[in-house]
Amino acid sequence: MARTIAAQNAAKIPDAYYDQVRREYLVPDHSAGWVAVNETGLKRILRQLGNDAKPRIGEHLSELEQRLVEIQMGRNVHYSGPVAGHMAGLHETPDARFLVTRSPAFLRPIEGTWDLLHGVLVGLLGPKQLTYFFGWLKCARAGLLTGRHTPGQALAIAGPKDCGKSLIQALITPALGGRSARPYQFMSGQTPFNAHLFGAEHLVIEDESPATDNKARRTLGAMVKSLTVNQDQSCHRKNGTPVMLRPFWRLTITVNDEPENLMVLPPLDESLDDKIILLKAERRDMPMPTATPEQREAFWNALVGELPAFLHHIDTFSIPERLVSQRFGITHYHHPELLGKLDDLSPEFKLLSIIDDHLLRGADVWRGKASDLERAITDSACPYSHEARRLLTWPTACGTYLGRLRRRHPERFVKAQIGNERERVWTISPAVSEHHEQGFSQL
Repeated sequence: MARTIAAQNAAKIPDAYYDQVRREYLVPDHSAGWVAVNETGLKRILRQLGNDAKPRIGEHLSELEQRLVEIQMGRNVHYSGPVAGHMAGLHETPDARFLVTRSPAFLRPIEGTWDLLHGVLVGLLGPKQLTYFFGWLKCARAGLLTGRHTPGQALAIAGPKDCGKSLIQALITPALGGRSARPYQFMSGQTPFNAHLFGAEHLVIEDESPATDNKARRTLGAMVKSLTVNQDQSCHRKNGTPVMLRPFWRLTITVNDEPENLMVLPPLDESLDDKIILLKAERRDMPMPTATPEQREAFWNALVGELPAFLHHIDTFSIPERLVSQRFGITHYHHPELLGKLDDLSPEFKLLSIIDDHLLRGADVWRGKASDLERAITDSACPYSHEARRLLTWPTACGTYLGRLRRRHPERFVKAQIGNERERVWTISPAVSEHHEQGFSQL
């Protein structure tokens, strides 16, 4: 009899949780997810389950109110909402208990042909780069499907306008659970709020109107490092207290390959070098007409129809042994042409142009400290003093840029520590070839 009463009481408590931050209740909906309701809404559900709304004789709370207290005290969570890479349901970490309200939608891989999609990808990226793309996507899907949220590089693709590079991003989204979000405002420091990103496995930067100054690019670079390597991320809702969660994210960036558009990408310095795969897309005729909205829809539907077979290929793809990375699964790759363009846009390259055109023109070597170099090129006697002052806007900028140039050109930049105070003295030699024959016109 006692067991029957206990079972009846259990049936009167819905599978509900209380979000203590947002002060709302979460109950299961009819589509395997969860829906937020206020206290009035939950009371209706409790009454539907047979909970009495009036206190019994000698009791302070009604049966319905007792259920509310039980849910608040015993089933409270620090966060409720979708979390990338997590299935719907209750999850716990050492720091928090959170309720995931929606699951990613996984396509079922099926062995088959995907000739149309293969032709599009080969035309855009070529066979060599396609190996890196396949390997990157394989590692991403393996981490997502197994729940082992391993780090993964950002994938950046640059190419001519309207060549189809954004199509690759559109295909990545269903391959990684069907959800995407735009992180650029958060990653560039324009907003501290990022809760909307936690409901998407695929973070997409595309067709933005970004700031292209060096400070903004380095801010983006720092965020790229955080998103690609750190498992725990701070989820910050507006008017809410941040909570640490562990989302599964993969970041992709597409830009046009003109210099002003490439400035969206962060500088590929030593700390970021292995955390970005940089591919070059080519313009090719698409295998189906795409001139009208109807044609584009038909083309997209044909590609989506091949996705199960494509994903079977990705999941069974074998990464060549020489390209295996112990940290990321596949090693990074930077297309040489794009890397050269990014180097030309970097502040250290601009400093090198000033050195070559002003200090090394007709000279064998230049020798001195970073402070000596800064004085020499910012002095009014230097024809490039205005450009030099714009470059060297913080106290150690000159020494930092010299260090980067040393890594790029060790044969030209030699650093020694001399004297009792171990002063750092640089010896800078001219280029062996006329690598910078265009001189300061690059600035």
